[in-house]
Amino acid sequence: MREALEFSALLRQPRSTSREEKLAYVDVIIDLLEMHDIENCLVGHGGEQGLSVEQRKRLTIGVELVAKPSILTFLDEPTSGLDGQAAYNIIRFLKKLAAAGQAILVTIHQPSAQLFYKFDTLLLLTRGGKTAYFGEIGDQAATLKEYFSRNNAACPTDKNPAEHMIDVVSTRKKDWHQVWLESPEHDAMLSELDSIAERARKNTPQVADDGEEFAMGQWAQIKLVTTRMTKAIYRNPEYVNNKFALHIITGLFCGFSFWQLGNSVSDLNLRMFATFQFIFVAPGVISKFYTPR
Repeated sequence: MREALEFSALLRQPRSTSREEKLAYVDVIIDLLEMHDIENCLVGHGGEQGLSVEQRKRLTIGVELVAKPSILTFLDEPTSGLDGQAAYNIIRFLKKLAAAGQAILVTIHQPSAQLFYKFDTLLLLTRGGKTAYFGEIGDQAATLKEYFSRNNAACPTDKNPAEHMIDVVSTRKKDWHQVWLESPEHDAMLSELDSIAERARKNTPQVADDGEEFAMGQWAQIKLVTTRMTKAIYRNPEYVNNKFALHIITGLFCGFSFWQLGNSVSDLNLRMFATFQFIFVAPGVISKFYTPR
């Protein structure tokens, strides 16, 4: 797992950053995501031994964070396929990242109340991608509840506010997009966006463009990728056995089977058959016996 983080950091952080700084930042992310207990584990494949689904989610987040995203980290349904405890852990780690100053944007569908309360700001969309609400959620969703209560859609005390707002905006009884456009929250949001744009025009850009297409040069990419693939092949003996059988055993078999052929038409047919067998038949047969895990 650590190798995956280091590979991402070495390739995706700017070339002006030293190798030592990149590897040190990997340790920072491992601390932040509490992955010390799994940093030397194999990731594995689906259904096999390796990291759990929740741990792989954390690893996926870590792979993006070690690249040092300067503006925004976007996560598409990070809690999908997880049980309640695993989903809570993922959101808890994201909350730690936000507290450390990282801007995080998450898409999520029907979260539990416990998860929903962890978020700071909500962009709620209705049919057609139109905005139904955009603003602070508040402590225990108090701000959001007050908004819907003011518009005659109060949330019951025993109901998950996330489920309530989805049920409300999904009905066609009221145009919630129009309600949003006429709300004081909409006017306040526009004023805040104008002030942000004005500050951005006055300040110098925080993100510098070095003019390079990739963070690392071509030679550095070749060395890192070659090293990674060499390790992967070395750790997969079944793949090595596959290639050994294909290039040596099959070559010897075809060579001795059609040894000392002449120059007649029938001999030419045998040569073509040997070539066909080596290129098309043998790889398919061998791959069935040596399928890499």
